[in-house]
Amino acid sequence: MRVIAGHTGLSVTLLLLTITSLVAVSMHTPPFGPTASVVPHAMTPFATYDQLHQWILSVACNGSIVKSFYNPNGIPSPMPGPLVTGVPGTFSVTSASSGSVSLIPNHSETNVQVAGVDELDMVKTDGTYLYTVTNNTVAIVLAYPSTDARLLARVTVNGSIQGIFLDGNKLAIVTEKYPYYPYLMGASMGVVQPQPSIGAMGISSPVYWGYARTSSLWIFDVSNHSSPTLTTSLTVNGTLAGARLIGNYAYLVATQPVDCYGPIILPENVVNDHAIQIAPLDVYHSDIADYGHSFTSVVGIDISQSNPTPSSKVFLLGTSSTIYVSLNQIYLTQPVWNIYEQTAVHRISIDGASINYEATGTVTGHVLNQFSMDEYNGYFRIATNDYGYARPLAVASGSQPTTYVQPVQHTNVYVLDSSLHVAGKLEGLSPGESFYAARFSGDRAYLVTFQRVDPLFVIGLQNPLNPRVLGQLVIPGVSDYLQPYDENHLIGFGKSSINMTWENAALFQGLKLSLFDVTDPTSPKDTSDFLAGDRGSDSPALTDHTSILFDRSLNLLVIPVEIAQIQSAPSNQWAYGTMVFQGAYVFSVTVQNGIVFRGSITHLPAGELPNWNNSSLFVKRALYIGNVLYTVSDNKVMMNNLSDLSGLGSVSLA
Repeated sequence: MRVIAGHTGLSVTLLLLTITSLVAVSMHTPPFGPTASVVPHAMTPFATYDQLHQWILSVACNGSIVKSFYNPNGIPSPMPGPLVTGVPGTFSVTSASSGSVSLIPNHSETNVQVAGVDELDMVKTDGTYLYTVTNNTVAIVLAYPSTDARLLARVTVNGSIQGIFLDGNKLAIVTEKYPYYPYLMGASMGVVQPQPSIGAMGISSPVYWGYARTSSLWIFDVSNHSSPTLTTSLTVNGTLAGARLIGNYAYLVATQPVDCYGPIILPENVVNDHAIQIAPLDVYHSDIADYGHSFTSVVGIDISQSNPTPSSKVFLLGTSSTIYVSLNQIYLTQPVWNIYEQTAVHRISIDGASINYEATGTVTGHVLNQFSMDEYNGYFRIATNDYGYARPLAVASGSQPTTYVQPVQHTNVYVLDSSLHVAGKLEGLSPGESFYAARFSGDRAYLVTFQRVDPLFVIGLQNPLNPRVLGQLVIPGVSDYLQPYDENHLIGFGKSSINMTWENAALFQGLKLSLFDVTDPTSPKDTSDFLAGDRGSDSPALTDHTSILFDRSLNLLVIPVEIAQIQSAPSNQWAYGTMVFQGAYVFSVTVQNGIVFRGSITHLPAGELPNWNNSSLFVKRALYIGNVLYTVSDNKVMMNNLSDLSGLGSVSLA
């Protein structure tokens, strides 16, 4: 890392000139408000470390823009901040046995948002071997043929495993880590160099232990699956905001808060224990003021090479949140916490080692998740939710003093051009209802809002300049996730509900799967439902799309579930059921027959109910290779015939 030195003694005049040259925001025109969507925004790089230093101290940490908009009470009391070293850590490989390779059959892949853009998952397969994160290690299993299935090796790396990528004979493991490092706190907002200890320096100032998260990518050659070899380690400063694999290139996005009251630590990349400092021209700053700032690093690395050099850009902006990644773009979202409830969107182009800043724009409201965003035909589409604080408030009439109606939630859809200027918008959908799910598909968007019933909105985006509601479907329950089946059908994953009329609300019950027919977008239909369990039932599929196995060519849908059942008449409507099952539910999904339950698979011993003591046997993923369905828990891989679900054996991972 690079620690920036303290104040340089520049005159006030020079300091103001420096800030003026760096900050693109006009002091006469607020960067926020109802017209913010048409105000052009941009990020520009620094020329020198001195400019970067002065910008952080005078704008990001103590600028009049930030203070006047958000911090009328002045600077808070100093708090200890992070100190990052970027030491990648250690790894180990334990070999279990050796295996042979046979012809590779058809196999499933991770359920991703964008075709060709792979996402982190807990399980990957290449059609012969299965790689799964178990007990914070990665187990390598010879999976096919199932008659030879066995554990081959277990890989251990330093940090908490967030997921894995697989590219040919390269296994990439992504981790996060919280190291502890001491440093001296300065008496003011000046910056001091970190010190190894008080005793060594003979200083009586206090030493703080700072928490600093790092994100790492470990690349292994698994040509010999029984003895993987570490080829490259990459460590990036900050919390992991997202990771993707496009071709041979893995991209990490990590965000590190700027600590205004301790040492200002610039991000760096550490490759195979060699630190690579970030040049000022690779650090961009935003003109959008916020409560605080962070360094958001976008790092790309070719995992197919044995000794790759990463490429990166760093963006000094408010906290980065949800990201959306297409084949050639990374969109960073920055929730701006002000009365106007805005989200800033920054577009970063990616093409192998080429990473470049392109544009910045703002929209009203905040995004729900990555499925709230999409790129199509040169436009960026985004769905947001806001409470309407920036909207003109309704004024009550009459002779009494003027009063204002309390703002309520709204759902919005914006279409942005390549410069991220708003080209079209649809605002104010479903006043008073919460935003639960979104999915963009071609020239349509599907939105789910909810209060007592589930309105599924079909939004027409054929004319990007004029988004409009084509139709809506109102049914009991809610969908938390929407999975496209084909261009005219969607599968909804959510909960059933019962109305609580006296509260103008609803009470969630068991799991609900729905098949929606949107062939006629003006009249969407719910053609098939499957209900499972009572209040307390749940599934990772509601919040983690990578836990879903869906293959339309096989009409196959598999999800992990936890099923609760009410054992006797409940004393009240809010009572939860007792957990009676954990495992995988297997379905056939067709347009003709709808959602048909085929059977269930559990890793728990017969007659044993799910509980904390046996959670290591909870099914978390399913995949198929050839005609074999594999279900995976932390301690076991179970194999079943894909045709009739009959058992074929298992592999212990314990």
